[in-house]
Amino acid sequence: MKKIYFYLGKMMLGCGLAVLMAACGAARKSVAVETPPSPYDNRQYDYYYTEAVKQKILGNHDAAYTLLQYCLDLNPKSGEALYDLGLYAIYMQNDSLGVQYLERAAALEPDNIWYREMLSGFYLSRSEWGKAQTCLEEMMRLNPKRSDVLMRLVSLYQNDKKYTQAIDVLNRIETLEGKNLQISMDKYWMYMQLKEKDKAYAELQALANEFPNDLSYRVVLATQYMSNGELDKAKQIFDEVEQKEPDNQTLRLALMDYAQTIKDDSLYQANLDRLLFGEATDASTRLRVMKDYVSQQPQDSVHSAQVRATFQRLLADPRSGADMWMMYAAYQTVKKDSKDSIAVTLNKVLELEPDNKLALQELIMINIKKQDFQGLIRLCQKGVQYYPDMLVFYYYKGLSHYQLDEQKQAIETFELGLRQEKAPGDEGMVSDMYSILGDLYHEQNQNEKAYAAYDSALVYKDNNLGALNNYAYFLSLENKDLDKAQEMSYKTVQAEPDNVTYLDTYAWILFLKGKYAEAKIYMDKIVAYYDKEPQTDKEKENRESINGGVLEHAGDIYFHCEEPDKALEYWKKASQLDGASDLLEQKIKQKKYIAP
Repeated sequence: MKKIYFYLGKMMLGCGLAVLMAACGAARKSVAVETPPSPYDNRQYDYYYTEAVKQKILGNHDAAYTLLQYCLDLNPKSGEALYDLGLYAIYMQNDSLGVQYLERAAALEPDNIWYREMLSGFYLSRSEWGKAQTCLEEMMRLNPKRSDVLMRLVSLYQNDKKYTQAIDVLNRIETLEGKNLQISMDKYWMYMQLKEKDKAYAELQALANEFPNDLSYRVVLATQYMSNGELDKAKQIFDEVEQKEPDNQTLRLALMDYAQTIKDDSLYQANLDRLLFGEATDASTRLRVMKDYVSQQPQDSVHSAQVRATFQRLLADPRSGADMWMMYAAYQTVKKDSKDSIAVTLNKVLELEPDNKLALQELIMINIKKQDFQGLIRLCQKGVQYYPDMLVFYYYKGLSHYQLDEQKQAIETFELGLRQEKAPGDEGMVSDMYSILGDLYHEQNQNEKAYAAYDSALVYKDNNLGALNNYAYFLSLENKDLDKAQEMSYKTVQAEPDNVTYLDTYAWILFLKGKYAEAKIYMDKIVAYYDKEPQTDKEKENRESINGGVLEHAGDIYFHCEEPDKALEYWKKASQLDGASDLLEQKIKQKKYIAP
Protein backbone atom coordinates (compact mmCIF):
# COMPACT_ATOMS: atom_id res chain seq x y z
CA MET A 1 0.00 0.00 0.00
CA LYS A 2 1.28 3.49 -0.78
CA LYS A 3 2.13 5.83 2.07
CA ILE A 4 -0.71 8.17 3.04
CA TYR A 5 -0.12 11.70 4.36
CA PHE A 6 -2.53 13.95 6.20
CA TYR A 7 -2.24 17.35 7.79
CA LEU A 8 -4.62 19.13 10.15
CA GLY A 9 -7.26 16.49 9.56
CA LYS A 10 -7.26 16.80 5.73
CA MET A 11 -6.30 13.54 4.01
CA MET A 12 -4.20 13.72 0.84
CA LEU A 13 -4.09 10.32 -0.79
CA GLY A 14 -1.98 8.93 -3.61
CA CYS A 15 -3.43 8.08 -7.01
CA GLY A 16 -3.59 4.41 -6.11
CA LEU A 17 -6.28 5.18 -3.49
CA ALA A 18 -8.62 7.21 -5.70
CA VAL A 19 -11.10 4.36 -5.67
CA LEU A 20 -10.98 4.29 -1.88
CA MET A 21 -11.88 8.00 -1.74
CA ALA A 22 -14.83 7.46 -4.02
CA ALA A 23 -16.00 4.62 -1.81
CA CYS A 24 -15.71 6.88 1.24
CA GLY A 25 -18.07 9.36 -0.35
CA ALA A 26 -20.56 6.66 -1.14
CA ALA A 27 -20.37 5.31 2.38
CA ARG A 28 -21.17 8.67 3.92
CA LYS A 29 -24.37 8.94 1.90
CA SER A 30 -25.48 5.51 3.05
CA VAL A 31 -24.90 6.43 6.72
CA ALA A 32 -27.36 9.27 6.47
CA VAL A 33 -30.24 6.83 5.87
CA GLU A 34 -28.66 4.20 8.20
CA THR A 35 -28.68 1.47 5.58
CA PRO A 36 -27.34 -1.74 7.16
CA PRO A 37 -23.98 -2.82 5.75
CA SER A 38 -24.26 -5.27 2.89
CA PRO A 39 -22.27 -8.54 2.84
CA TYR A 40 -19.97 -6.86 0.35
CA ASP A 41 -19.48 -3.90 2.75
CA ASN A 42 -18.72 -6.36 5.55
CA ARG A 43 -16.06 -8.06 3.47
CA GLN A 44 -14.65 -4.69 2.51
CA TYR A 45 -14.69 -3.64 6.15
CA ASP A 46 -12.82 -6.75 7.29
CA TYR A 47 -10.19 -6.25 4.61
CA TYR A 48 -9.59 -2.55 5.31
CA TYR A 49 -9.71 -2.92 9.11
CA THR A 50 -7.09 -5.68 8.93
CA GLU A 51 -5.00 -3.43 6.72
CA ALA A 52 -5.44 -0.53 9.18
CA VAL A 53 -4.17 -2.70 12.05
CA LYS A 54 -1.23 -3.79 9.91
CA GLN A 55 -0.30 -0.19 9.07
CA LYS A 56 -0.61 0.79 12.73
CA ILE A 57 1.78 -2.00 13.75
CA LEU A 58 4.22 -0.89 11.05
CA GLY A 59 4.10 2.65 12.41
CA ASN A 60 2.35 4.08 9.35
CA HIS A 61 -0.17 6.02 11.41
CA ASP A 62 -1.29 8.37 8.66
CA ALA A 63 -2.36 5.37 6.58
CA ALA A 64 -3.91 3.59 9.57
CA TYR A 65 -5.97 6.66 10.52
CA THR A 66 -7.32 7.11 7.00
CA LEU A 67 -8.21 3.44 6.63
CA LEU A 68 -10.02 3.49 9.99
CA GLN A 69 -12.11 6.43 8.84
CA TYR A 70 -13.03 4.48 5.73
CA CYS A 71 -13.92 1.47 7.89
CA LEU A 72 -16.28 3.70 9.87
CA ASP A 73 -17.93 4.79 6.63
CA LEU A 74 -18.47 1.13 5.74
CA ASN A 75 -19.84 0.32 9.19
CA PRO A 76 -20.74 3.33 11.37
CA LYS A 77 -21.55 0.96 14.25
CA SER A 78 -18.11 -0.62 14.44
CA GLY A 79 -16.99 -0.31 18.03
CA GLU A 80 -13.42 -1.32 17.22
CA ALA A 81 -13.01 1.34 14.54
CA LEU A 82 -14.52 3.98 16.81
CA TYR A 83 -12.25 2.89 19.65
CA ASP A 84 -9.09 3.07 17.52
CA LEU A 85 -10.09 6.43 16.05
CA GLY A 86 -10.74 7.71 19.55
CA LEU A 87 -7.21 6.79 20.62
CA TYR A 88 -5.78 8.53 17.56
CA ALA A 89 -7.84 11.67 18.21
CA ILE A 90 -6.65 11.85 21.81
CA TYR A 91 -3.07 11.31 20.66
CA MET A 92 -3.51 14.26 18.28
CA GLN A 93 -4.79 16.27 21.28
CA ASN A 94 -8.30 16.49 19.89
CA ASP A 95 -9.89 15.37 23.17
CA SER A 96 -13.44 16.37 22.32
CA LEU A 97 -13.45 14.24 19.17
CA GLY A 98 -11.61 11.43 20.94
CA VAL A 99 -14.14 11.16 23.76
CA GLN A 100 -17.03 11.20 21.23
CA TYR A 101 -15.53 8.20 19.48
CA LEU A 102 -14.89 6.37 22.75
CA GLU A 103 -18.36 7.06 24.12
CA ARG A 104 -19.96 5.82 20.90
CA ALA A 105 -17.83 2.67 21.02
CA ALA A 106 -18.84 2.00 24.63
CA ALA A 107 -22.53 2.63 23.87
CA LEU A 108 -22.48 0.27 20.88
CA GLU A 109 -20.74 -2.49 22.84
CA PRO A 110 -21.79 -2.00 26.47
CA ASP A 111 -20.24 -5.30 27.56
CA ASN A 112 -16.78 -4.47 26.25
CA ILE A 113 -14.82 -3.68 29.41
CA TRP A 114 -11.74 -2.48 27.52
CA TYR A 115 -13.63 0.39 25.92
CA ARG A 116 -14.83 1.50 29.32
CA GLU A 117 -11.33 1.05 30.74
CA MET A 118 -9.97 3.62 28.31
CA LEU A 119 -12.98 5.89 28.75
CA SER A 120 -12.71 5.85 32.55
CA GLY A 121 -9.00 6.65 32.31
CA PHE A 122 -9.79 9.60 30.07
CA TYR A 123 -12.44 10.92 32.49
CA LEU A 124 -10.05 10.54 35.43
CA SER A 125 -7.32 12.42 33.58
CA ARG A 126 -9.78 15.26 32.99
CA SER A 127 -11.05 15.21 36.60
CA GLU A 128 -14.56 14.39 35.38
CA TRP A 129 -15.28 12.41 38.53
CA GLY A 130 -18.99 11.84 37.97
CA LYS A 131 -18.54 10.34 34.51
CA ALA A 132 -15.57 8.29 35.70
CA GLN A 133 -17.64 6.94 38.58
CA THR A 134 -20.47 5.86 36.26
CA CYS A 135 -17.98 4.21 33.93
CA LEU A 136 -16.25 2.33 36.76
CA GLU A 137 -19.59 1.17 38.14
CA GLU A 138 -20.38 -0.34 34.75
CA MET A 139 -16.94 -1.97 34.69
CA MET A 140 -17.60 -3.44 38.13
CA ARG A 141 -20.83 -4.91 36.78
CA LEU A 142 -18.96 -6.46 33.85
CA ASN A 143 -16.14 -7.85 35.97
CA PRO A 144 -16.84 -7.79 39.72
CA LYS A 145 -13.49 -9.46 40.49
CA ARG A 146 -11.12 -6.73 39.30
CA SER A 147 -9.72 -5.29 42.50
CA ASP A 148 -7.94 -2.44 40.71
CA VAL A 149 -11.24 -1.19 39.30
CA LEU A 150 -12.91 -1.57 42.68
CA MET A 151 -10.16 0.44 44.40
CA ARG A 152 -10.49 3.28 41.89
CA LEU A 153 -14.21 3.31 42.57
CA VAL A 154 -13.58 3.41 46.32
CA SER A 155 -11.39 6.50 45.85
CA LEU A 156 -14.09 8.25 43.85
CA TYR A 157 -16.80 7.40 46.38
CA GLN A 158 -14.52 8.59 49.18
CA ASN A 159 -13.78 11.88 47.44
CA ASP A 160 -17.52 12.32 46.93
CA LYS A 161 -18.15 11.46 50.60
CA LYS A 162 -20.24 8.45 49.58
CA TYR A 163 -18.83 6.44 52.47
CA THR A 164 -21.57 3.79 52.60
CA GLN A 165 -21.05 2.89 48.93
CA ALA A 166 -17.28 2.93 49.42
CA ILE A 167 -17.56 0.52 52.35
CA ASP A 168 -19.73 -1.82 50.26
CA VAL A 169 -17.05 -1.91 47.56
CA LEU A 170 -14.32 -2.47 50.16
CA ASN A 171 -16.32 -5.42 51.44
CA ARG A 172 -16.26 -6.85 47.91
CA ILE A 173 -12.49 -6.42 47.76
CA GLU A 174 -12.13 -8.04 51.16
CA THR A 175 -14.15 -11.02 49.94
CA LEU A 176 -11.81 -11.35 46.95
CA GLU A 177 -8.50 -10.78 48.74
CA GLY A 178 -9.16 -11.46 52.39
CA LYS A 179 -8.76 -9.09 55.31
CA ASN A 180 -5.73 -6.83 55.50
CA LEU A 181 -4.74 -3.80 57.53
CA GLN A 182 -5.20 -1.24 54.74
CA ILE A 183 -8.79 -2.28 53.95
CA SER A 184 -9.73 -2.48 57.61
CA MET A 185 -8.22 0.94 58.34
CA ASP A 186 -10.04 2.44 55.33
CA LYS A 187 -13.34 1.04 56.55
CA TYR A 188 -12.56 2.18 60.11
CA TRP A 189 -11.93 5.72 58.89
CA MET A 190 -15.12 5.81 56.82
CA TYR A 191 -17.28 4.50 59.64
CA MET A 192 -15.79 7.22 61.83
CA GLN A 193 -16.81 9.80 59.21
CA LEU A 194 -20.33 8.33 59.37
CA LYS A 195 -20.26 8.71 63.20
CA GLU A 196 -20.63 4.94 63.56
CA LYS A 197 -17.85 4.40 66.10
CA ASP A 198 -18.93 0.91 67.16
CA LYS A 199 -18.80 -0.37 63.59
CA ALA A 200 -15.40 1.31 63.15
CA TYR A 201 -13.92 -0.48 66.17
CA ALA A 202 -15.63 -3.70 65.11
CA GLU A 203 -13.68 -3.64 61.85
CA LEU A 204 -10.36 -3.52 63.68
CA GLN A 205 -11.54 -6.13 66.18
CA ALA A 206 -12.50 -8.41 63.28
CA LEU A 207 -9.04 -7.93 61.79
CA ALA A 208 -7.40 -8.88 65.10
CA ASN A 209 -9.68 -11.96 65.34
CA GLU A 210 -8.71 -12.96 61.79
CA PHE A 211 -5.03 -13.07 62.80
CA PRO A 212 -5.02 -14.10 66.45
CA ASN A 213 -1.32 -14.98 66.44
CA ASP A 214 -0.26 -11.52 65.29
CA LEU A 215 -0.80 -9.30 68.31
CA SER A 216 0.24 -6.21 66.37
CA TYR A 217 -3.37 -5.96 65.11
CA ARG A 218 -4.52 -5.75 68.72
CA VAL A 219 -2.06 -2.89 69.18
CA VAL A 220 -3.57 -1.14 66.16
CA LEU A 221 -6.99 -1.28 67.80
CA ALA A 222 -5.51 0.07 71.04
CA THR A 223 -3.83 2.89 69.18
CA GLN A 224 -7.17 4.01 67.73
CA TYR A 225 -8.73 3.93 71.20
CA MET A 226 -5.85 6.13 72.34
CA SER A 227 -6.27 8.53 69.41
CA ASN A 228 -9.93 8.97 70.35
CA GLY A 229 -9.15 9.67 74.00
CA GLU A 230 -10.27 6.26 75.29
CA LEU A 231 -7.04 5.74 77.22
CA ASP A 232 -8.34 3.10 79.63
CA LYS A 233 -9.37 0.76 76.80
CA ALA A 234 -6.04 1.36 75.09
CA LYS A 235 -4.06 0.64 78.27
CA GLN A 236 -5.99 -2.57 78.88
CA ILE A 237 -5.04 -3.91 75.42
CA PHE A 238 -1.44 -2.75 75.83
CA ASP A 239 -1.18 -4.66 79.12
CA GLU A 240 -2.69 -7.80 77.57
CA VAL A 241 -0.24 -7.76 74.67
CA GLU A 242 2.72 -7.05 76.94
CA GLN A 243 1.94 -10.10 79.07
CA LYS A 244 1.79 -12.37 76.02
CA GLU A 245 4.51 -10.80 73.87
CA PRO A 246 6.77 -8.36 75.77
CA ASP A 247 9.18 -7.89 72.83
CA ASN A 248 6.49 -6.91 70.34
CA GLN A 249 8.01 -3.90 68.55
CA THR A 250 4.67 -2.47 67.45
CA LEU A 251 3.64 -2.47 71.12
CA ARG A 252 6.80 -0.62 72.19
CA LEU A 253 6.30 2.04 69.54
CA ALA A 254 2.67 2.48 70.58
CA LEU A 255 3.66 2.71 74.25
CA MET A 256 6.07 5.54 73.39
CA ASP A 257 3.13 7.45 71.88
CA TYR A 258 1.01 6.54 74.88
CA ALA A 259 3.72 7.82 77.24
CA GLN A 260 3.88 11.13 75.40
CA THR A 261 0.07 11.39 75.55
CA ILE A 262 -0.02 10.94 79.32
CA LYS A 263 3.27 12.88 79.73
CA ASP A 264 5.13 10.04 81.43
CA ASP A 265 8.83 10.65 80.59
CA SER A 266 10.07 7.57 82.44
CA LEU A 267 7.69 5.28 80.54
CA TYR A 268 8.77 6.90 77.27
CA GLN A 269 12.48 6.44 78.05
CA ALA A 270 11.99 2.84 79.17
CA ASN A 271 10.31 1.88 75.92
CA LEU A 272 12.83 3.87 73.88
CA ASP A 273 15.69 1.99 75.56
CA ARG A 274 13.89 -1.31 75.07
CA LEU A 275 13.64 -0.64 71.33
CA LEU A 276 17.08 0.84 70.80
CA PHE A 277 19.09 -1.56 72.94
CA GLY A 278 16.92 -4.64 73.21
CA GLU A 279 18.19 -7.85 71.67
CA ALA A 280 14.89 -8.48 69.88
CA THR A 281 14.85 -5.20 67.92
CA ASP A 282 15.89 -5.53 64.29
CA ALA A 283 18.29 -3.04 62.67
CA SER A 284 15.70 -1.27 60.51
CA THR A 285 13.38 -0.65 63.47
CA ARG A 286 16.28 0.60 65.58
CA LEU A 287 17.23 3.01 62.82
CA ARG A 288 13.67 4.26 62.39
CA VAL A 289 13.15 4.73 66.11
CA MET A 290 16.40 6.69 66.48
CA LYS A 291 15.52 8.89 63.54
CA ASP A 292 12.10 9.71 65.04
CA TYR A 293 13.65 10.29 68.45
CA VAL A 294 16.25 12.73 67.09
CA SER A 295 13.68 14.67 65.05
CA GLN A 296 11.29 15.03 68.01
CA GLN A 297 13.82 16.37 70.51
CA PRO A 298 14.06 20.09 71.29
CA GLN A 299 17.23 21.78 70.07
CA ASP A 300 18.44 23.04 73.45
CA SER A 301 21.81 21.98 74.88
CA VAL A 302 20.34 19.60 77.47
CA HIS A 303 18.37 17.54 74.95
CA SER A 304 21.23 17.69 72.45
CA ALA A 305 23.52 16.17 75.07
CA GLN A 306 20.98 13.41 75.66
CA VAL A 307 20.79 12.68 71.95
CA ARG A 308 24.58 12.50 71.67
CA ALA A 309 24.77 10.17 74.68
CA THR A 310 22.17 7.91 73.08
CA PHE A 311 24.13 7.89 69.83
CA GLN A 312 27.32 6.98 71.68
CA ARG A 313 25.62 4.04 73.37
CA LEU A 314 24.22 2.85 70.06
CA LEU A 315 27.49 3.23 68.16
CA ALA A 316 29.34 1.28 70.84
CA ASP A 317 27.04 -1.65 70.07
CA PRO A 318 28.58 -3.92 67.37
CA ARG A 319 25.10 -4.40 65.90
CA SER A 320 25.04 -0.77 64.75
CA GLY A 321 25.85 -0.75 61.08
CA ALA A 322 26.88 1.86 58.55
CA ASP A 323 23.39 3.39 58.42
CA MET A 324 23.49 4.34 62.10
CA TRP A 325 26.95 5.87 61.74
CA MET A 326 25.71 7.76 58.69
CA MET A 327 22.80 9.11 60.68
CA TYR A 328 25.21 10.33 63.35
CA ALA A 329 27.31 12.07 60.68
CA ALA A 330 24.14 13.83 59.49
CA TYR A 331 23.37 14.88 63.07
CA GLN A 332 26.92 16.20 63.49
CA THR A 333 26.52 18.22 60.30
CA VAL A 334 23.28 19.78 61.54
CA LYS A 335 24.97 20.60 64.85
CA LYS A 336 27.91 22.16 62.97
CA ASP A 337 30.53 19.87 64.50
CA SER A 338 34.08 20.27 63.24
CA LYS A 339 34.91 18.80 59.84
CA ASP A 340 37.55 16.59 61.45
CA SER A 341 35.07 14.99 63.84
CA ILE A 342 32.55 14.42 61.05
CA ALA A 343 35.32 12.90 58.95
CA VAL A 344 36.07 10.39 61.74
CA THR A 345 32.43 9.27 61.67
CA LEU A 346 32.34 9.03 57.89
CA ASN A 347 35.55 6.99 57.83
CA LYS A 348 33.89 4.57 60.24
CA VAL A 349 31.03 4.29 57.74
CA LEU A 350 33.54 3.32 55.05
CA GLU A 351 35.10 0.72 57.35
CA LEU A 352 31.73 -0.95 57.67
CA GLU A 353 30.56 -0.29 54.11
CA PRO A 354 33.47 0.57 51.78
CA ASP A 355 31.19 1.35 48.84
CA ASN A 356 28.96 3.82 50.69
CA LYS A 357 28.59 6.47 47.99
CA LEU A 358 27.24 9.22 50.23
CA ALA A 359 30.06 8.83 52.76
CA LEU A 360 32.63 8.95 49.96
CA GLN A 361 31.12 12.10 48.50
CA GLU A 362 30.86 13.84 51.87
CA LEU A 363 34.48 13.01 52.71
CA ILE A 364 35.56 14.33 49.32
CA MET A 365 33.84 17.65 50.06
CA ILE A 366 35.57 17.84 53.45
CA ASN A 367 38.97 17.14 51.89
CA ILE A 368 38.37 19.75 49.19
CA LYS A 369 37.83 22.40 51.86
CA LYS A 370 40.94 21.22 53.69
CA GLN A 371 42.91 21.14 50.41
CA ASP A 372 44.05 17.64 51.35
CA PHE A 373 44.93 16.44 47.86
CA GLN A 374 46.55 13.18 48.95
CA GLY A 375 43.41 12.33 50.90
CA LEU A 376 41.29 13.24 47.89
CA ILE A 377 43.27 10.91 45.66
CA ARG A 378 42.76 7.99 48.07
CA LEU A 379 39.03 8.64 48.36
CA CYS A 380 38.49 9.14 44.65
CA GLN A 381 40.41 5.96 43.89
CA LYS A 382 37.86 4.10 46.05
CA GLY A 383 35.09 5.88 44.17
CA VAL A 384 36.54 4.85 40.82
CA GLN A 385 36.87 1.28 42.10
CA TYR A 386 33.25 0.97 43.24
CA TYR A 387 31.57 3.37 40.80
CA PRO A 388 33.66 3.36 37.59
CA ASP A 389 30.90 5.11 35.65
CA MET A 390 30.71 8.16 37.95
CA LEU A 391 32.69 11.01 36.42
CA VAL A 392 32.95 13.03 39.63
CA PHE A 393 35.55 10.67 41.13
CA TYR A 394 37.82 10.97 38.07
CA TYR A 395 37.34 14.73 38.12
CA TYR A 396 38.53 15.33 41.68
CA LYS A 397 41.25 12.69 41.45
CA GLY A 398 42.63 14.32 38.31
CA LEU A 399 42.43 17.78 39.88
CA SER A 400 44.29 16.55 42.95
CA HIS A 401 47.12 15.12 40.85
CA TYR A 402 47.22 18.42 38.95
CA GLN A 403 47.49 20.41 42.18
CA LEU A 404 50.35 18.16 43.31
CA ASP A 405 52.10 18.77 39.97
CA GLU A 406 51.71 15.09 39.09
CA GLN A 407 50.96 15.84 35.47
CA LYS A 408 51.31 12.32 34.09
CA GLN A 409 48.87 10.87 36.64
CA ALA A 410 46.47 13.79 36.09
CA ILE A 411 46.44 13.21 32.33
CA GLU A 412 45.90 9.46 32.76
CA THR A 413 43.03 10.06 35.20
CA PHE A 414 41.24 12.60 33.01
CA GLU A 415 41.69 10.50 29.88
CA LEU A 416 40.31 7.42 31.64
CA GLY A 417 37.35 9.36 33.01
CA LEU A 418 36.48 10.88 29.67
CA ARG A 419 36.33 7.42 28.12
CA GLN A 420 33.42 6.55 30.42
CA GLU A 421 29.83 7.00 29.33
CA LYS A 422 28.62 10.52 30.06
CA ALA A 423 25.44 10.89 32.10
CA PRO A 424 22.89 13.69 31.56
CA GLY A 425 23.96 16.68 33.62
CA ASP A 426 27.69 15.88 33.36
CA GLU A 427 28.27 18.36 30.51
CA GLY A 428 29.84 21.05 32.67
CA MET A 429 32.18 18.62 34.38
CA VAL A 430 33.14 17.00 31.07
CA SER A 431 33.91 20.46 29.65
CA ASP A 432 36.12 21.31 32.64
CA MET A 433 37.97 18.01 32.36
CA TYR A 434 38.73 18.64 28.70
CA SER A 435 39.79 22.20 29.53
CA ILE A 436 42.24 21.11 32.24
CA LEU A 437 43.46 18.33 29.96
CA GLY A 438 44.19 21.03 27.36
CA ASP A 439 46.28 22.92 29.94
CA LEU A 440 48.17 19.74 30.80
CA TYR A 441 48.85 18.85 27.18
CA HIS A 442 50.17 22.38 26.60
CA GLU A 443 52.51 22.07 29.56
CA GLN A 444 53.77 18.87 27.94
CA ASN A 445 54.34 20.82 24.68
CA GLN A 446 51.62 18.80 22.94
CA ASN A 447 49.94 21.85 21.46
CA GLU A 448 47.77 20.14 18.85
CA LYS A 449 46.35 17.76 21.47
CA ALA A 450 45.79 20.76 23.72
CA TYR A 451 43.80 22.61 21.07
CA ALA A 452 41.75 19.49 20.31
CA ALA A 453 40.95 19.19 24.04
CA TYR A 454 39.86 22.85 24.19
CA ASP A 455 37.64 22.29 21.16
CA SER A 456 36.00 19.36 22.96
CA ALA A 457 35.57 21.45 26.10
CA LEU A 458 33.71 24.09 24.09
CA VAL A 459 31.51 21.48 22.43
CA TYR A 460 30.19 20.44 25.85
CA LYS A 461 30.00 24.01 27.19
CA ASP A 462 30.49 26.83 24.70
CA ASN A 463 30.92 29.45 27.44
CA ASN A 464 33.63 27.65 29.40
CA LEU A 465 35.61 30.79 30.25
CA GLY A 466 38.76 28.99 31.36
CA ALA A 467 38.95 27.03 28.11
CA LEU A 468 38.21 30.13 26.02
CA ASN A 469 40.90 32.21 27.74
CA ASN A 470 43.66 29.61 27.75
CA TYR A 471 42.90 28.51 24.19
CA ALA A 472 43.09 32.13 23.03
CA TYR A 473 46.25 32.88 25.02
CA PHE A 474 48.15 29.83 23.82
CA LEU A 475 47.23 30.64 20.22
CA SER A 476 48.59 34.16 20.80
CA LEU A 477 51.87 32.73 22.10
CA GLU A 478 52.24 31.03 18.72
CA ASN A 479 51.01 34.20 16.99
CA LYS A 480 48.50 32.19 14.94
CA ASP A 481 44.73 32.17 14.39
CA LEU A 482 44.59 35.59 16.08
CA ASP A 483 41.11 36.36 14.77
CA LYS A 484 39.81 33.18 16.38
CA ALA A 485 41.80 33.95 19.52
CA GLN A 486 40.36 37.47 19.70
CA GLU A 487 36.81 36.19 19.29
CA MET A 488 37.23 33.66 22.09
CA SER A 489 38.99 36.11 24.40
CA TYR A 490 36.36 38.79 23.88
CA LYS A 491 33.70 36.39 25.18
CA THR A 492 35.59 36.10 28.47
CA VAL A 493 35.95 39.88 28.81
CA GLN A 494 32.23 40.32 28.17
CA ALA A 495 31.40 37.72 30.80
CA GLU A 496 33.83 39.05 33.45
CA PRO A 497 34.93 42.60 32.58
CA ASP A 498 36.98 42.97 35.79
CA ASN A 499 38.94 39.72 35.51
CA VAL A 500 42.61 40.69 35.21
CA THR A 501 43.64 37.43 33.53
CA TYR A 502 40.98 37.76 30.84
CA LEU A 503 41.74 41.48 30.31
CA ASP A 504 45.44 40.75 29.92
CA THR A 505 44.84 38.00 27.34
CA TYR A 506 42.53 40.22 25.31
CA ALA A 507 44.87 43.23 25.49
CA TRP A 508 47.82 41.11 24.41
CA ILE A 509 45.96 39.66 21.40
CA LEU A 510 45.01 43.19 20.33
CA PHE A 511 48.67 44.16 20.71
CA LEU A 512 49.79 41.28 18.48
CA LYS A 513 47.27 42.40 15.86
CA GLY A 514 48.73 45.91 15.96
CA LYS A 515 45.68 47.44 17.61
CA TYR A 516 47.76 49.29 20.20
CA ALA A 517 45.26 51.99 21.14
CA GLU A 518 42.55 49.40 21.81
CA ALA A 519 45.00 47.25 23.75
CA LYS A 520 45.89 50.23 25.94
CA ILE A 521 42.23 50.72 26.95
CA TYR A 522 42.12 47.26 28.51
CA MET A 523 45.64 47.46 29.96
CA ASP A 524 44.79 50.77 31.66
CA LYS A 525 42.09 48.92 33.64
CA ILE A 526 44.64 46.34 34.78
CA VAL A 527 47.36 48.75 35.95
CA ALA A 528 44.73 50.78 37.81
CA TYR A 529 44.20 47.74 40.05
CA TYR A 530 47.97 47.51 40.57
CA ASP A 531 48.72 51.17 41.20
CA LYS A 532 46.00 52.03 43.72
CA GLU A 533 45.43 50.61 47.16
CA PRO A 534 42.63 48.02 46.99
CA GLN A 535 39.43 48.94 48.83
CA THR A 536 37.41 45.77 48.33
CA ASP A 537 38.08 42.03 48.37
CA LYS A 538 37.59 41.95 44.60
CA GLU A 539 40.14 44.72 44.07
CA LYS A 540 42.57 42.92 46.36
CA GLU A 541 42.07 39.70 44.41
CA ASN A 542 42.66 41.53 41.13
CA ARG A 543 45.85 43.14 42.42
CA GLU A 544 47.21 39.82 43.65
CA SER A 545 46.56 38.20 40.25
CA ILE A 546 48.87 40.68 38.48
CA ASN A 547 52.29 39.08 37.92
CA GLY A 548 55.45 40.11 36.14
CA GLY A 549 54.19 38.84 32.79
CA VAL A 550 51.13 41.10 32.94
CA LEU A 551 53.18 44.20 33.80
CA GLU A 552 55.68 43.35 31.06
CA HIS A 553 52.76 43.28 28.62
CA ALA A 554 51.73 46.68 29.99
CA GLY A 555 55.19 48.07 29.23
CA ASP A 556 55.13 46.59 25.72
CA ILE A 557 51.77 48.16 24.98
CA TYR A 558 52.69 51.60 26.40
CA PHE A 559 55.93 51.58 24.38
CA HIS A 560 53.96 51.11 21.17
CA CYS A 561 51.57 53.85 22.23
CA GLU A 562 54.54 56.21 22.30
CA GLU A 563 54.82 56.34 26.07
CA PRO A 564 58.42 55.05 26.54
CA ASP A 565 58.84 56.41 30.06
CA LYS A 566 55.68 54.67 31.22
CA ALA A 567 56.78 51.51 29.43
CA LEU A 568 60.11 51.53 31.27
CA GLU A 569 58.30 52.11 34.58
CA TYR A 570 56.18 48.97 34.18
CA TRP A 571 59.06 46.88 32.86
CA LYS A 572 60.95 47.75 36.05
CA LYS A 573 57.91 46.87 38.17
CA ALA A 574 57.61 43.60 36.26
CA SER A 575 61.22 42.73 37.13
CA GLN A 576 60.26 42.69 40.82
CA LEU A 577 57.63 39.99 40.25
CA ASP A 578 57.58 36.44 38.94
CA GLY A 579 56.32 35.55 35.49
CA ALA A 580 58.20 37.94 33.21
CA SER A 581 60.00 36.79 30.04
CA ASP A 582 63.73 36.31 29.55
CA LEU A 583 63.77 39.43 27.36
CA LEU A 584 62.69 41.76 30.15
CA GLU A 585 66.21 42.61 31.31
CA GLN A 586 67.24 43.60 27.77
CA LYS A 587 64.13 45.80 27.42
CA ILE A 588 65.08 47.67 30.57
CA LYS A 589 68.71 48.10 29.54
CA GLN A 590 67.94 49.18 25.99
CA LYS A 591 64.81 51.09 27.00
CA LYS A 592 62.88 49.70 24.07
CA TYR A 593 60.59 46.88 23.09
CA ILE A 594 62.32 43.71 21.89
CA ALA A 595 60.18 41.24 19.97
CA PRO A 596 60.40 37.55 21.00
